[in-house]
Amino acid sequence: MNYGLYLSAAGVLNNLQRQDVIANNLANINTVGFKPDSVLTRHRLPERLESGLFIEPKELLERLGGGVSTNPAFVIQRQGNLIKTENDLDVAINGEGFLLVAAENAPEAAARLTRDGRMTINTSGELVMTTTGMRVLDANNQPISLDPSVPVEIRSNGQVVQNDVVRATIQLVAPRDPAALTKVGNNLLRVGSGRQADLRPATGRLVQRHVESSAVDPITTLSDMISAAKAAQGNIKMMQFHDHLMGLAVNTLGRVA
Repeated sequence: MNYGLYLSAAGVLNNLQRQDVIANNLANINTVGFKPDSVLTRHRLPERLESGLFIEPKELLERLGGGVSTNPAFVIQRQGNLIKTENDLDVAINGEGFLLVAAENAPEAAARLTRDGRMTINTSGELVMTTTGMRVLDANNQPISLDPSVPVEIRSNGQVVQNDVVRATIQLVAPRDPAALTKVGNNLLRVGSGRQADLRPATGRLVQRHVESSAVDPITTLSDMISAAKAAQGNIKMMQFHDHLMGLAVNTLGRVA
């Protein structure tokens, strides 16, 4: 295979993946508590070194490297702006941390993290996410039961108060390894195996009657999208150029006089 064509194709695939990640960020520019993804590229080693096989080195080609590849996308834990809502059951997290939520009768490993603090009380009197209906967990990993007819005060330390009585404390957690955060859809995240051992208490504070806006910077993200598109187009043109050269080699240089 033409080595230049191989390197150009790697560049196309790399930039198409970048566009997919950036497009998803742009699509969530108005999603409450959304954290953008980022994808980094790295230089690949020449095939002889990357595969570990003993192949006679070709010094000229090895100086070109092995092209580029992308690392898995990772979550940027940048905080969005806090927006006032006047809803007693809305909370924003100021600082690090995530709410811990779980579906009904879900095992511990199914617990998920979110920064979307829009909450409501379901028909069973449990505090749940407005968007998914997943139950918000307290400091003991239990659902929080409230009286829907009584006003709710949510303090900065997570205490949920009704009639001057602390009913529960909303649990705020953070991943022990931030790089292990992965998205699982519905604005939810999982860290590592998803078990409690992968989490630690967070230092953030809750702000009642507020929500956190998306952390996506629209101007920077749009600029990155344009850059990735131009890079992909440039590599496609290089592939066409190499294809043209191979055609000349076969049809002209390879012709028997």
